[in-house]
Amino acid sequence: MKRRLDDIDRRLIARLQQNARMPIAALARDVDLSRSAVQERLERLEQAKFIVGYTVQLGKEARSLLLAEVMIQVEQKQSAGVVNALHKITHCARCLAISGEYDLIAEIAANTSEELDAVLDQIGAIPGIKRTSSAIILSTKFDRR
Repeated sequence: MKRRLDDIDRRLIARLQQNARMPIAALARDVDLSRSAVQERLERLEQAKFIVGYTVQLGKEARSLLLAEVMIQVEQKQSAGVVNALHKITHCARCLAISGEYDLIAEIAANTSEELDAVLDQIGAIPGIKRTSSAIILSTKFDRR
């Protein structure tokens, strides 16, 4: 049977999403449990794959200046090859499968407009891509990731 998250688990996860380096003692105070109880909960959450890793969030100074979303329409039965080719492009931060007219969205990070243009040309040349449509991200209104 699949384990469900309770309120304390959700609070622990929320605090770790804010600061993945938060000490166990501080987490324990926040949820009013002992350090050992919090440690056991975190281990269970990791074993159950509710928590699969801890990461670093980059500040504005470390991020690329330009972000673009590239909608990609793929030829039939070419999706795996296209995804593999996109994975090899270091400027491609992530790739999402979607429904609708397009099949994929690739998020591209670049430091200059020339660099972005070159990456878009590189994507357009991938065998199996029928067509693309790109949009440069002007600002992030909020991000809960």
